[in-house]
Amino acid sequence: MSAWLLFFAGVLCLAGIYATFAMILNLEAGWGGLWDLGLAGLIAVGAYFYVIVTSDSADIAFSPGWPMWLGILGAGIFTGFVAFVIGLPALRLRGEYFLITTFAFAEVTRQIITNETGITRGAFGFTQISRPFEGLVDVSNYPYVLLGIALVAVAGTYAVTRRIGRSPAGRALRAVRDNEVAALALGKDVAAARRRLFVLAGFLIGITAPVYVWYLSSLQPGLFTAEITFTAWTALVIGGIGSLRGPLVGAFLLTVLTSATQFLQVSPEQAATLSSLQPLIIGVALILILRFRPQGLITERADLDRARRGSPGSSSPVAGPLSRSAAK
Repeated sequence: MSAWLLFFAGVLCLAGIYATFAMILNLEAGWGGLWDLGLAGLIAVGAYFYVIVTSDSADIAFSPGWPMWLGILGAGIFTGFVAFVIGLPALRLRGEYFLITTFAFAEVTRQIITNETGITRGAFGFTQISRPFEGLVDVSNYPYVLLGIALVAVAGTYAVTRRIGRSPAGRALRAVRDNEVAALALGKDVAAARRRLFVLAGFLIGITAPVYVWYLSSLQPGLFTAEITFTAWTALVIGGIGSLRGPLVGAFLLTVLTSATQFLQVSPEQAATLSSLQPLIIGVALILILRFRPQGLITERADLDRARRGSPGSSSPVAGPLSRSAAK
């Protein structure tokens, strides 16, 4: 029984990590109209920064040996800075050009990490990762600790995105997303709003990246392929772009669906075949959602109505250009 509980804890931990990444993508695309394919690259930046500055291994002589909390904060700040630098040229582009630029950034980052052997140790990466509270619990029970950390990350990211979504800044982002020309005519600084959003997303990705590293317990360039980005995007599309709860629901359903093959009692050869079917499962789920419910399982309108019912008076705290257009 304990083995099953440990397995479920691992599945829920992974679901929480992807839910966090999906919420960050929702902050960018669902509210700001920035369809970012550079997620894997920014995760890699934050993960490697954290491991390098917090490592106590003799293999990294230049590591400052920061405490974990400082490494997490530093990873967020550094990743936000990288997002700022990448955003200078990328945010001048629109549509598919922005998509291609951010995707290229992620792939170039992975290649740099792979070929750089002095700092990132190339394709070998790092296998000894210090994880929080590791010495306080039995190794076999550590998945429960990771699950608790992942839930804290989910709750924190949800609180941040909810606060932003119901703030004047969030309404301004929706206005820019829905009609950039109208937002410019109203005096909104569209470029500055998108730049701040992109940097904030980079910071949130950076402080979440260590949780992903702790889950993997190792760090190699091959772990940061485009599959991470597309899995998080699929979770967001399934849950519903623009909704607060959608990324949570989408990430949970997608992770459980892709992990379902591990419940089957099969031979090692069959297990390898079933594992290779996971991308197919993700693709089929995405096609079905786009075919029968393209707005996702939880729509933005549903979130707006829910917020309106929970607010005092008749005015909604999230009422803005989008809610007015949705009501028509």
